[in-house]
Amino acid sequence: MIELFKSYIVSDDSLASLLTSTYQPWLIILSYVIAICSSILAFQLLRLAKDQSSSISKPISLLSSAVSLGAGIWAMHFIGMLALNICTEVKYNPFITIFSMVPGTLACYYALYLLSEDNLSHKRIIAGGIIVGAGIGLMHYTGMFAMQMSALLRFNLNWVLLSIIVAISLATLSLWLGATLNHQKGKLPKSTGVIISGLVMGSAITAMHYTGMASARFIGEANGNQPDAFDGHTVSMSLGITLVTLLIGILAASVNALARYKQTLATLQASETRLSTILNTAIDGIITINTKGNILSFNTVAEQLFGWTADEVIGRNINILMPNPHHSNHDEYLNNYLKSGQAKIIGVGREVEGLRKDGSLFPIRLAIGKVVLSNETLFVGFITDLTPRREMEIAVREKDEQLQSMIANIPGIAFRCNYDINWSMQFISNRVFQLTGWQAQDFLDGTIHFPKITNADDLAKVTPTIETAIKNHQHYNVEYRITDRNGEEKWVSEFGSGIYDENNNIVMLDGVIIDITESKRRNAAYQGIVRAINYSTSIAEFSVDGLILTANQNFLSLLGYTLEEVIGLHHSIFCSEEDAKSARYKNKWRSLRNGEFVHGEFLRLGKDRREVWINAFYSPVKDFDNKIDKVIMFMIDITERKKMENDLREAKNIAEQAASVKSTFLANMSHEIRTPMNAIIGFTELMLDTEMKPDQQNYVSTINNSAKSLLHLLNDILDSAKLEKGMLELEFFDFSMNTLVDSVISTLWLQARKKELDLQLEICDEVSGYYYGPSHRIRQVLMNLVGNAIKFTDIGSVKLKVYAQNQDVIHFDVVDTGIGIAADRLDAIFEPFTQADASMSRRFGGTGLGTTISKQLVEAMGGTIKATSQLGKGSCFSINLPLKKGEEKELLTLDLISKLPPMRILVADDIAQNRELLKIILIRDGHEVTLVSNGEEALEQFASHPFDIVLMDVQMPKVDGLTATRRIRALELENNTLKTPIIALTASVLEEDRVAAKEAGMDGFSTKPIELANLTREMARVLNVNDTQAQKKDFEKESLEADFRVDRGIALWGSEQTYYAQLQLFIQQHTQALEEVRLAATTNDFALLNALAHAQKGVAANLSINKLQRIYGEIESAAHHQNKKLLPSLISQLEASWQSLSIATQHIVSQETNDATANEDQTTEEILILLNQLRELTVKARLDDMLMRNISAAMPMNMQRELNTVNNALNEFEFEQALVALDYLIEKFN
Repeated sequence: MIELFKSYIVSDDSLASLLTSTYQPWLIILSYVIAICSSILAFQLLRLAKDQSSSISKPISLLSSAVSLGAGIWAMHFIGMLALNICTEVKYNPFITIFSMVPGTLACYYALYLLSEDNLSHKRIIAGGIIVGAGIGLMHYTGMFAMQMSALLRFNLNWVLLSIIVAISLATLSLWLGATLNHQKGKLPKSTGVIISGLVMGSAITAMHYTGMASARFIGEANGNQPDAFDGHTVSMSLGITLVTLLIGILAASVNALARYKQTLATLQASETRLSTILNTAIDGIITINTKGNILSFNTVAEQLFGWTADEVIGRNINILMPNPHHSNHDEYLNNYLKSGQAKIIGVGREVEGLRKDGSLFPIRLAIGKVVLSNETLFVGFITDLTPRREMEIAVREKDEQLQSMIANIPGIAFRCNYDINWSMQFISNRVFQLTGWQAQDFLDGTIHFPKITNADDLAKVTPTIETAIKNHQHYNVEYRITDRNGEEKWVSEFGSGIYDENNNIVMLDGVIIDITESKRRNAAYQGIVRAINYSTSIAEFSVDGLILTANQNFLSLLGYTLEEVIGLHHSIFCSEEDAKSARYKNKWRSLRNGEFVHGEFLRLGKDRREVWINAFYSPVKDFDNKIDKVIMFMIDITERKKMENDLREAKNIAEQAASVKSTFLANMSHEIRTPMNAIIGFTELMLDTEMKPDQQNYVSTINNSAKSLLHLLNDILDSAKLEKGMLELEFFDFSMNTLVDSVISTLWLQARKKELDLQLEICDEVSGYYYGPSHRIRQVLMNLVGNAIKFTDIGSVKLKVYAQNQDVIHFDVVDTGIGIAADRLDAIFEPFTQADASMSRRFGGTGLGTTISKQLVEAMGGTIKATSQLGKGSCFSINLPLKKGEEKELLTLDLISKLPPMRILVADDIAQNRELLKIILIRDGHEVTLVSNGEEALEQFASHPFDIVLMDVQMPKVDGLTATRRIRALELENNTLKTPIIALTASVLEEDRVAAKEAGMDGFSTKPIELANLTREMARVLNVNDTQAQKKDFEKESLEADFRVDRGIALWGSEQTYYAQLQLFIQQHTQALEEVRLAATTNDFALLNALAHAQKGVAANLSINKLQRIYGEIESAAHHQNKKLLPSLISQLEASWQSLSIATQHIVSQETNDATANEDQTTEEILILLNQLRELTVKARLDDMLMRNISAAMPMNMQRELNTVNNALNEFEFEQALVALDYLIEKFN
């Protein structure tokens, strides 16, 4: 082998047989370019191969790179060989030529493999350089042995060695540069490193080749000319080799690109898989959209959050997942980005609301990222469901609120403080401000400390207690005083415990401070009360079985025991044997054991068996288990009160007996008085209807009025007695309020007129309708009050005001300008038989029962009455009455008497005068009357004769009226005949007599004295005779057929002169009144017309001008019903009637004026003589009607008012009052 090697080595370069050689420059350059390009391509493919992660792709990439570089070396070698011209024909052995590529390719693979490693040591670089250099050299010299030529190929050893050294050195340098530049990431571009490494490697290959060629020696003879540099064969060979090298490089790059593609595809698939897995396993919803807002991806969590599937939303706009206003805001963001390229919300997390598929909203946190790709920009939204967080926040907030509420509602101050001298607060509730006046922050900041506001003495007492409790790990409770910011001292109670560290050392205190100031005060007050009760009340404690546990000294002293004597004994020792064994006693203790309170008055026995009455209260006391623990007894000695009650009870029995006697006496007296009064009133009324001389008529009128006054007084006394006993029953009717108050004013108008008083009525429209109530008693009250007001008023007016207090209460005011009542007498004004002044009775008369009865009646009707007054200025009596609305009914006025058809009437009465009076009255009305004197005769007459009605006295000899009635009813039942109406006639007004009459079978009730109107109405009622409008008109025609009733007018006004004076005044004023009535009717002012007609009707009635009274009454009715059709004819009747009546009235007045003128000759001295004569008679309580008539005729008109006062007092037999008025008249006349 050595010999073979030596055979190719020559040492003498000057041999003559050496062939000269030349190079073609362009081929040298081409070979260098190919070497560099191949090297650069190889290093680039190496860089790409290093990124391969596959165990298959990376070796393939390296192999393709090595083949590319090896082919480049081989191409460079043979192009370099082609560049050599040695003046002989050269051919190449194909096998050796192709084989020569193998060493270089293997060396290149190894070198590239080394460079693909991350950490390449210097040793490995040198080893690689040697292998690569050797490979290049082996490839070079193997390729040269493929030359077939006539010359011998020999080598210079030095140059051979030099070529190898050059190849190894440059190869090592190239590898080192490649490794070094590979670690300079970021400092140089990757392409720069590849080019530098390629240049060095290419230079190494080229340098080694041409150094090796310098070592070659061609020995032989030249056999050809120097070839042309651009010989066609050489060019074609060079280009072919270049083309082949290029194809190999392209093939290597393609193989590498394919591997790279597979690697990239696999990486992409893995990346997609990894990304998809990340997206689908993320806890947040991830949504990708493009710049148009269209959804590109929608992960699983997003599907769960929004309720949409990915297939349903991909391609749709993102706004389907957003409610307004986020919907419009999102569109605005996208529009802004498309216009300006600014993404304002990128990288910003926001809390918004998402819209589910079902339309519900839920809170989310939205963070948006931006992804910029080569061809588009994407937005990725990361969505976190905040529902659990919100729920947690709500739960935390609720717990915090609960904690704050609990702390705020703790009845005191919650605190945590350090265990130091100042009790430095770490926490203290806001309630501390209410207790101390300092804010909680003041304590937290250290501005104020609790020891500073704690009473020094108390602090010294409680500190050891707290220290002891802390030392023993126990809770503590102390009470002490503090001084608040205002300087007020307060008591507090502190409950607390210690907080310890891991070494069991105290570090803090937790506790609550409660204000117990009020509790302390209450306890002190309670102790005081307990002591006071203990001193003032008898108290004992018993077990539930009744055994005595303890008792105070009051209890023991009252019953005469000591505590030692009674402890442990049973309660029954204080009771009588009979009481202790009674069911009542056992039930009492059973109730106490059941927790029931027992209270009452009991008889107890003391130690000496003396009786003691007590008022006792037994109170069961429960323990903490709500079980009865004991019974406390409180008792008061009521022995003296019981004795007083017994005395009062006896006095009450005596008083009740006296009251019963009084009632019986009143009933008997009522009957006895009414019986003769029945005859007096009845016969005087009959006489008044006959023709008599004026003085005779005056006498009879005086008798009748006096009897009626006496009857009125009797009724007042009886009413007062019945009201006191509560036996007065009220009769309820439907009535017109207008009619009722109008009747009161009309009745009393003349009385007021005589005193020249202005009697006014003021009634509101809302109370002018109908009401349901005891109208008779209301009228009685108003008559009393208005009558009193007129009586006690000398100058001014009396007004009755009626208005609605509310829906069901009517208010009445009676206001006068009279003498008034002293303030100290107002409370007594409603007491029986009491007047404001003792002199009132002498001056004004009366019994003092009017206001008393009024008050009793008002209270019986469920109302109230009160009086206000100012002495010398007047009084006001106010009434509130509950009245319900009634029904409007057609009623006859009280002044109209029903006309009954002729009947057969049986009258039974034991008093002859009564029988005679009834006979005259009834026969006058056309009835057939049978009289009997007792019930037995009434039965005989009833059995033998038919009667239409029976008038039966109740109290009669032999058989009374009640018994007779029962027998009549039995007789009717036996004979099966119709029931005959029976009316009771009695002087009794007691309710029990009315009830007895009804029970006996009587149908009606009429009291004595007989009033024809009342009796006739009662007869019409029981006979069921209707008062039709025709009867009413017939009666009016009969009773009002006369234009004037001068006699009635004079009787009303008291004297002819007064009556004629009022009549003349009416004539003067009526013309204007008539014009006002006509104008109101023309203008349909019905309210005004109603008021005018009502007023004129009253004036006409008081003057007894009956025709005008009737016409004005009809006008009033038409105005009330707003009857426009009827008014014109009524106004015409009024005008026609007034024309005729005015002439007659003027004639009467003028005639009287002439008579009065004839008397003007009488002197003042003569009138004074007459007045003094009247005074002498008055002092002697005597009357002289003729003297009064003479004085009235002579008295001037301006003195008539004073004379009427005297005359009225005399007619009422009030001689003292008449004497006062007469003295005043004489003084005034003088």
